[in-house]
Amino acid sequence: MSERASGRVGRPINSLAEISISVESLDSLMGHIGNLGVEALEGWDAAAASLVEEDRVATYGSTDDEVTPVDQRQYDNGKGPCVDAIKTREIQYFDASEAQSRWSEFAETAAEHGFYSVVSFPLKANDEILGAINFYSRRRDALRSGQREEGAVFAAQAAVVLSNAKEFAARGMQLEQLEEGLKTRTMIGQATGLLMAQDGLTSEEAFQKLVKVSQTANVKLREIAQRYVEAWEQRADLGDESLD
Repeated sequence: MSERASGRVGRPINSLAEISISVESLDSLMGHIGNLGVEALEGWDAAAASLVEEDRVATYGSTDDEVTPVDQRQYDNGKGPCVDAIKTREIQYFDASEAQSRWSEFAETAAEHGFYSVVSFPLKANDEILGAINFYSRRRDALRSGQREEGAVFAAQAAVVLSNAKEFAARGMQLEQLEEGLKTRTMIGQATGLLMAQDGLTSEEAFQKLVKVSQTANVKLREIAQRYVEAWEQRADLGDESLD
């Protein structure tokens, strides 16, 4: 958003932009977002996010423990406001005061846990559906005038925060993998060099010797290389730089 939001939802939405995604777990991040959402939408008692994870949907950041079993029921059945918001990419509203609910099984579970209204806003970023942010009320017909629009604005900003957090996490994982790979190559290179000097082997012969020891011992190649390097360092400390 290029401009700061104003009105009742202004402060919560502006607060979304100030969340430090680098220090938040996904669950705590969505919990933080959910609390801001409850503050933004008057009359709603709880919030949670239904996030897409490959071939399944899971709940994150629930602000009320009673929400989790309600969400799980619709995940199991493939029907409910949260699931349908993800499928259709449109706002879905459940009101228990309806004569016949299209989500009858979900309605039963929701009532068992004291919820009689649920509104779900899809979380979309760059045309990708990330999930839905859901609000729950213990009152019937809880959706007030203007809240569809307010919730949609809030969800749009929440989706940006979530998308940024996922990208940050992915880059962090890639960096960790890169660093781990670099450490592995460095360790193997050191061990290969030691074997070349000690046994008069070529680079390929030294590497194949490490591979053979690794396969025979059923130990990762990096660990075998590390053992050679550590053994050399220990012998060097004792004044004997040779390896058996």
